[in-house]
Amino acid sequence: MPFPILVVPIAAAAVAVSAAVFAALPRIWKILDQRTVAILGAPQTGKTALIRLLRDVNAPDDGLPSAKPGADRGRFRLEIRGKAVDFAVPRDLPGSDGLSVAEWKDAFAVADHVWYLFRADLVAQGDAGTIQLVRTHLALLRKWLSAKPASAPKILLVGTWADEHPDNARHPSRVAKQVLEADVIKIGSIRLGGAAVVVGSLSTSKDADRLLRGIKSRLQ
Repeated sequence: MPFPILVVPIAAAAVAVSAAVFAALPRIWKILDQRTVAILGAPQTGKTALIRLLRDVNAPDDGLPSAKPGADRGRFRLEIRGKAVDFAVPRDLPGSDGLSVAEWKDAFAVADHVWYLFRADLVAQGDAGTIQLVRTHLALLRKWLSAKPASAPKILLVGTWADEHPDNARHPSRVAKQVLEADVIKIGSIRLGGAAVVVGSLSTSKDADRLLRGIKSRLQ
């Protein structure tokens, strides 16, 4: 099984972008050119922030303008510097946990890459509700993966928000280790054929750059 990528410090999914972040983007877009990426996850796990980070290559150094959560949803194509990537991002359902099984399954079915985002801080703290939700989501991915072995997408598990963990300020690597060793992530990765795990940040330009480099290295 591939070793997980550990990226610290980990932080929340509010993006402050500087030019340094974009060093990793040209390679990402080159690898994903003419591919489809499905971005899945419960509400408030950083899906919109990640999409906007990938999209706004020419964003100002003082950061991206704010956007409503869930603004980037559905099927859409982004074209950056001559490269085109299709995204499939199921819409969150108001008043629920955000899981629309039919939309998720449709997004999974067309994807070359699946990025599943989860709350790393809550997983590290052993939050029962979050762990059960992640377990349910990963079980669905496993079911769909087994149904299309010949054309299976490459799955990446992306942990965010670990800066909300009370120990993260002093011991970020310890918190990250708790995420990587949590049964729901460790076993889930194995059952998904050795899916890689990236634990990172979308809070500062430095942290976002680390996260993008971690994602890029798993796209090779």
